[in-house]
Amino acid sequence: VTIQPIQGRQNYVSAGSSRLFTSGQGGAQGKQRVITCYNCKGEGHMSKQCTKPRRKRDAEWFKDKVLLVQAQANGQVLQEEELEFLADPEFDFTCTSR
Repeated sequence: VTIQPIQGRQNYVSAGSSRLFTSGQGGAQGKQRVITCYNCKGEGHMSKQCTKPRRKRDAEWFKDKVLLVQAQANGQVLQEEELEFLADPEFDFTCTSR
């Protein structure tokens, strides 16, 4: 399991630890969190590093997007993988059927 430091905080927990911490604003210094893939929902990697087939753009996929947009609109600071999932360059919103 890969653990990355939360932005703006120092790294006190050794790499390879599977200890979970909450993310978000506030809290004690040195907290880390487990990275979650938005493609396969696995731990330890981000969706751009996922070796599994791309996730279908189904109701759950759109729900995840909406929840992240709402969190961002409410002032929550999103992590790198959350922002990448929102940006998702492989999904073209301008595509229309002819």
